Amino acid sequence: MANETRYCAVCNDYASGYHYGVWSCEGCKAFFKRSIQGHNDYMCPATNQCTIDKNRRKSCQACRLRKCYEVGMMKGGIRKDRRGGRMLKHKRQREDQDARNGGAASADMRSPTLWASPLVIKHSKKNSPALSLTAEQMVSALLEAEPPIVYSEYDPSRPFNEASMMTLLTNLADRELVHMINWAKRVPGKKSREEFSSASMLLIQFPN
Repeated sequence: MANETRYCAVCNDYASGYHYGVWSCEGCKAFFKRSIQGHNDYMCPATNQCTIDKNRRKSCQACRLRKCYEVGMMKGGIRKDRRGGRMLKHKRQREDQDARNGGAASADMRSPTLWASPLVIKHSKKNSPALSLTAEQMVSALLEAEPPIVYSEYDPSRPFNEASMMTLLTNLADRELVHMINWAKRVPGKKSREEFSSASMLLIQFPN
């Protein structure tokens, strides 16, 4: 019997499993997890009624979090593994095997950590927070940091000529640049003061 296709209750993308009380995708699961851990001081730039779907879920964090609560996501929600009982059974088998073998080495292998090379550690006195993230945490952070889709905002009621085309392309490039700078700031890892200064100068030259 084929598995039934489930969709994310928040954005209607394909659901990866039952997370925090509802069926949701990896992106909304990671977003809600970070939000309930304290990163939730979001403000809607519009009227708190933004459309949250697969293509626009990253356009407004405030409305995305509001919809998470509206569909029933909760901090203590039951979380099922995406592959159901089979994976849970395998997990129990691995735990039993670890207990027989001492468990310490296998426990480290089950939660791989991204470690820096000795040269990187030597170069920085204070290790970047990203260096201690597990592979799953790193992937979730990168998914959440992914810039939203930027549309040209072309108005078919206005005449389309060379000047209007250049204006559309210029505005599109400006908005893409702003999103890319914000993406770079949200990628896990320690950024230098010089990098943030350069990003700030770019934002001044190319305002959103």
